[in-house]
Amino acid sequence: MATHLPLSDAVLAQATAQGLVTEPLARTIDRDSYSPALLGLLNNVLVWGGSRVFNALHDVGANEWRVLSALGNHPGATARDLCEILGINKSIASKSVGALVASGHVGQADGRRTSRHLFLTTVGAALHDQLMPIALRRTEILQHRLSDDEVVELNRLLSKMLESAADLQEYERALLASGPTQAPSHAPSHGPNTESRTSH
Repeated sequence: MATHLPLSDAVLAQATAQGLVTEPLARTIDRDSYSPALLGLLNNVLVWGGSRVFNALHDVGANEWRVLSALGNHPGATARDLCEILGINKSIASKSVGALVASGHVGQADGRRTSRHLFLTTVGAALHDQLMPIALRRTEILQHRLSDDEVVELNRLLSKMLESAADLQEYERALLASGPTQAPSHAPSHGPNTESRTSH
């Protein structure tokens, strides 16, 4: 819900003099009912906290842990495979894999054409086993207000949302192909993730 921040009269006067918008817009996205915002906030908590802890304890970041975990489940995956498994872009995968190869936690075997298959080294497997209890405990803490049934339902719903990822990417490709466009002249119909207010 959009609210007025406690701004001083001087700040408001200065903003008004510059022609800036000082009132909340009539139609906005309500963070508390907008799933992407909530997912983004949770992801930020997980990634930032994970990177801080993993870096301090083992000199690796959250993305490196994700690669270690993925290779623990999928030995021999390529960097391209990791992009699909983890939902990360090529630059992040390349940087994370490069760091783990340089540190001796991941090894490579040449495959067909130019593909390189990635495997955990014994040192990498040991690091995985050290990090996994931390990752699981962090998840337990994050979910401790949920019942077991709610955790199952949450995972079911998140998996169902992931099934729509291809649809979202198709929409984004079409949007990019169409080039810059102007905002629609008519606001979309009210949905659960927008808030409508009447200014007085």
